[in-house]
Amino acid sequence: MKFISTKENFLKAVSLAGQVINPRPNLPILGNFLLQAKTGALEITATNLETTLSIRVPVKVEDAGETTVPARILIDLCQVADAERVSLSTEKDRLLVKIGTASAALPTMSAAEFPPIAEFTSGNSLEIERSRWLEIISEVAFCAAPEGGRPILSGVLLQAGGGNLNLVATDGYRLAKKEIKAKGPLEAIIPSRSLQEGAKALGVQEDETVEISTDRGKNQLRFQTRDLTLTSRLLDGDYPKYEQIMPTSFVAQIKSSTKELAEAIKLTSLFAREVGNVVRLEVQDAALKVSASTSQVGEAETTVAAAVEGEKMKIAFNSRFFLESLVAIKGGEVSLSLSGATSAALIRGVGDQSLVYLVMPVRIQS
Repeated sequence: MKFISTKENFLKAVSLAGQVINPRPNLPILGNFLLQAKTGALEITATNLETTLSIRVPVKVEDAGETTVPARILIDLCQVADAERVSLSTEKDRLLVKIGTASAALPTMSAAEFPPIAEFTSGNSLEIERSRWLEIISEVAFCAAPEGGRPILSGVLLQAGGGNLNLVATDGYRLAKKEIKAKGPLEAIIPSRSLQEGAKALGVQEDETVEISTDRGKNQLRFQTRDLTLTSRLLDGDYPKYEQIMPTSFVAQIKSSTKELAEAIKLTSLFAREVGNVVRLEVQDAALKVSASTSQVGEAETTVAAAVEGEKMKIAFNSRFFLESLVAIKGGEVSLSLSGATSAALIRGVGDQSLVYLVMPVRIQS
């Protein structure tokens, strides 16, 4: 195998593929890239057995072939070498890398040892604008639970049908739900980590759209553009019946500046670090008073002008959960709907019903 590429294109591709490789893989081969040089293109594949990413790079192929090579050292080598072109060729059990006046030899492992890439049989699928998809992921995926807890909550629910696509993520303390127009039926629970890894790779593609499809026989979901294919296993199990926990009646409705409320939460949260990041909101006649206090740090409060309808009350939230929802809202005004001091609150951008956040309150002493 031998090929020549611009260093810029090659480095970009290996850096993207390297995101799916675990820092401490269980098997040595899982720390390697699979390099496959074919006519006019190089395909770089990386996998952690849950997510597999393949990316095509236009290169000048002098000898077709395939091998695997340690990913981290190859990326680092390309980052520090100063030249416009990179040449790679195999020689017995080594990969020879030449970048300008620099050269290196990396150990290889047979491509036959790389986990086999099963053929994907597309079932249900839909196509969506790439930039729109990236925006949606940034609005929803952060609400999924981290890995290590309930596995089903570390995933994001995708439900498409009737011309709409719903994405839902929850960690049990908060929830995000986004609804957009989309053609095609689809239902799957995909690991949030896979979605976010895919978003990074899709972010540098030039395609206008991305195809999303499932292979139920292999329990996989695939994102595909012209030069990128990312396949992820799906999570098994029943996703929580989130509709049942969405409040439908409210005792207070508050509207305020998204920016001003976010700044108030940021300020007071500095004084909440020692008590579980708890900040308190007091609904007043035409304002929200935001406060936090700890014996170790002190106390702070600030007031945000607001349009208030309904009951006055005091309620407390985890400041990080509340703030992350506010930051994700694009509109200048935010709507806060309260059902009571111990009931979940709904957070929306004013005039935007497509995105809603649910945040559970924290119980506080009066």
